[in-house]
Amino acid sequence: MEGTVEFYNRYTKSLEQEIICGEFFLKLLYHSAVGRLATRRLVGRKIFSQFLGYWMRHPISRKRIRSFVERYKIDMLTAEKKIEDFISFDEFFSRKLKRDARPIAVDHRKSIFPCDGRHLLIENFEKLPSFFIKGQRFNLKTLLQNNELFERFQNGSAVISRLCPIDYHRFHFPCDAVIRRIYQVSGDYFSVNPLVTRRKISVLFENKRVVSVLHSQDIDQFLMVEVGATCVGSITQTAEVGRLYFKGEEKGFFSFGGSTIITIFQKNRIRFAEDLRQNSANGIEMFAFMGDNMGGI
Repeated sequence: MEGTVEFYNRYTKSLEQEIICGEFFLKLLYHSAVGRLATRRLVGRKIFSQFLGYWMRHPISRKRIRSFVERYKIDMLTAEKKIEDFISFDEFFSRKLKRDARPIAVDHRKSIFPCDGRHLLIENFEKLPSFFIKGQRFNLKTLLQNNELFERFQNGSAVISRLCPIDYHRFHFPCDAVIRRIYQVSGDYFSVNPLVTRRKISVLFENKRVVSVLHSQDIDQFLMVEVGATCVGSITQTAEVGRLYFKGEEKGFFSFGGSTIITIFQKNRIRFAEDLRQNSANGIEMFAFMGDNMGGI
């Protein structure tokens, strides 16, 4: 049924239906002619997300935190701070977790998911899973805006990790790696919810994004692309270029809004986890926490 988003939960080993924050407005904005016009003219623009970002950083926004936590059953026992200690909704949104809240797969041959979220594997850029409307392509060249990187990764694979507003919004290194360089690609701020992307995956290439070129001793060069979305005030990089980071260390965080991370690998550098492969082949995202096994070398 249109409007229903299902995902596979790695831990319950079952299909679950996603609770979509702002579902009514997403359908209104993206599934009607008037809504799509409003989205193009205002909602998808930087100024709209900046305004909401400013509002969510204002101290008055902290009043929304408790009701949000209760409505979406967010586990605050894993957070470093208590609800009453956050000074704004945005600080809560990009909250840090306790050190042991996300166990990291210790096997050095295993790469991990860089964030909490619903993950979809594209093993071949020419063949999109059935999650997306037929006829669409993953336009890697447009995504990267860099011919050299496109040539190197065009035969590779990617894991699209989609974060919902209810998720933990810090992202981490999937393996031991050094950031060689970071560059930004300007763009809009359209929603990355499946209600939108299943109709038009190109929003991933139209939105603002930050591309990191990384090197790992185990898997050679790979990329991480952090994609902004509606209401994302900013994408903050807390890691530094040129320094070695270990698997699971923090790379950065998103401010208020839903977001996406695309981790891109060269061909045959990783053997992806079987449950990720099977569900993605059927066009189904798989929920897993940051730190859990994504695949091995």
